[in-house]
Amino acid sequence: MELVKEITVEEALKKGFTFVDVRTAEEFEEFHIPGALNVPLFTKEEREKISKIYYSKGEKEARLYALELVGPKLHRIVREIKEIKDRHKNVVIYCWRGGMRSLSVAAICNVAGVHVSRLHGGYRAFRQYILKRLEKICQKVNLVVLYGPTGVGKTRILRKLKEEGYPVIDLEGLAGHRGSVFGGIGLEQPSQKMFDSLLWVELEKLKCSPYILIEGESKKIGRLFIPEPLWKAMEKGKKIQLTMPLIERVKISMEDYGVNEFPPETYLEALERIRKILGDERYRKLRELIKTQSYKEAVKELMINYYDKLYSQSIPEVEKTVEAKNIDDAIRKLKSVLNNPVLSR
Repeated sequence: MELVKEITVEEALKKGFTFVDVRTAEEFEEFHIPGALNVPLFTKEEREKISKIYYSKGEKEARLYALELVGPKLHRIVREIKEIKDRHKNVVIYCWRGGMRSLSVAAICNVAGVHVSRLHGGYRAFRQYILKRLEKICQKVNLVVLYGPTGVGKTRILRKLKEEGYPVIDLEGLAGHRGSVFGGIGLEQPSQKMFDSLLWVELEKLKCSPYILIEGESKKIGRLFIPEPLWKAMEKGKKIQLTMPLIERVKISMEDYGVNEFPPETYLEALERIRKILGDERYRKLRELIKTQSYKEAVKELMINYYDKLYSQSIPEVEKTVEAKNIDDAIRKLKSVLNNPVLSR
């Protein structure tokens, strides 16, 4: 009789299995299957010690030491997984590549009468699966890409439209970054693997929509890259440009970037990264404005002499330009454009 039943990623997803990740808490935090629960077999320190023994004394000694560590934990681990199984009928255990960690936990659970499956190939197989799915979905989706200079409130508008049921992917929300030199302040980015997984989840949800609305970004958001298949789909997508008066854009940027919530040193550190682009004279002027907390003037100066210049050099050819007075006006006019059947073709 088969002690541990293996199941493929596709089968587990199709049947709605609940994923249990038995890697360390640190590995789980860095990346995991979206929706997975973490029941770690080892701590980070224990895993490092096992690895050292493996390379210094061999596999047999490493396994014996691992067994010594796991023994006192088995009751807790099985109990936690049983509690998960009581809430979720079908459970599948995984580790990095379907190795000893997931095999050991799944085997012990099944011996104890807590029947679970094991994910064939582990997280690595999941990663391969979603990258193929991203490519396949992105070949078919119809993207509507929203462009506009810094401060027109693209992300805020997209989130509002999403709340109202429009098919939207919030790239900056998933990436944990506002997409500019000051865009990471107060935010934390996920790993590239986690970002790709979150994108896959959104694309799977919206793949049958007549179109998907997404923000026009550079290929890199903070330290994360937009996956190549999605980037190509964005390049082919229908493009809408949103414009707004400078005074309104300054106001929106002040709000969206949480200006005044952080000390001047935080903004000065970001400013240093574009010193060469600004030139010494503009850099010194902006530095003084920030040091004296004259933020409104600093934002306006950045708009005119940095962001708008970059935007004018990178804006692609657009099918439609929407001129708006403010956020509410932009949402109203965008809805009119989005409800045009031509976007679905």
